[in-house]
Amino acid sequence: MTRTILLALLVTLAISIGSGSEDRPSVQPGGQLVRLTHDGLDKQRPSWAPDGHRLLFARHELGGSRIWEYVLDVRSSSAPARRLTDRKTPEYNGAFSPDGSRVVFTAISLSGTQGNLDLALIDADGTGMKTVVADQGPLAHQDWPSWSPDGQRFAFSSTHDGNQEIYTAKADGSDLIRLTQSPGLDAHPCWSPYGKWIAFATDRWEGLELAAVRPDGTGVQRLTRSPGLDDYPAYSPDGARLAFVSNRDGQFEVYLAGADGSDPWNFSQHPLRDTFPTWTPDGRGITYVSNRDGGFDVYTQTLVPVK
Repeated sequence: MTRTILLALLVTLAISIGSGSEDRPSVQPGGQLVRLTHDGLDKQRPSWAPDGHRLLFARHELGGSRIWEYVLDVRSSSAPARRLTDRKTPEYNGAFSPDGSRVVFTAISLSGTQGNLDLALIDADGTGMKTVVADQGPLAHQDWPSWSPDGQRFAFSSTHDGNQEIYTAKADGSDLIRLTQSPGLDAHPCWSPYGKWIAFATDRWEGLELAAVRPDGTGVQRLTRSPGLDDYPAYSPDGARLAFVSNRDGQFEVYLAGADGSDPWNFSQHPLRDTFPTWTPDGRGITYVSNRDGGFDVYTQTLVPVK
């Protein structure tokens, strides 16, 4: 496929942004696959800006000893991805705000792998960075921020009280609220597009399953029951579906299910590793990281409506 065709497909994916939350058609496997990066370096957590033109992701460099956030403009056939910051220490797991003007990301505050994990906020043009959530204890971890749909708060995982739980905070880091109360591991929250639920991964039922909790910490619901590991939930823009990663069939693949975890099925269907799913802003494709062509690059696979 030529670069022109690839760009035309990406424009098609983006043109219906803001078209509303009408019901999406049922979908099946077999959509067009578009490769967005080509360097083969490890990537993690792609995140789209709402305009459908800018893609944020973390890339492992210097033999994997450094991880930095990059922004790729998918409309350009030649412009390389640009660094989000000029920091020297690792940064990753970032997410665009709902209006695309800001990015919140995980930032290691000390060199090497033994530093604390803080949450930092920065303007999308790379200016005005500030740390917004930081603990002073040894090896304190704040990670995987996910914005509320109004852009006023974000959910994240934290060891603030010792065990890793799900919290929310205002965008300036104030008003910290703990949502989960489990002796197990709770991680990788995703706020639903209408703000009613926050999905997350948990090992409270052994293994790793998906659950959801209301933003006030009530109503925890179990979403999946898998013989394998389920992780990295991502709500569709209309709130009707979840994409997630599972190895229930022996290999890590991207799965789709109803927002309540019902009717899960293997979406990516490839013998190698597919992970870190996120939806395109128009809800017509899923972007994820895969090593199907050797290194770990970012791909978008469109959904095919059932006739």
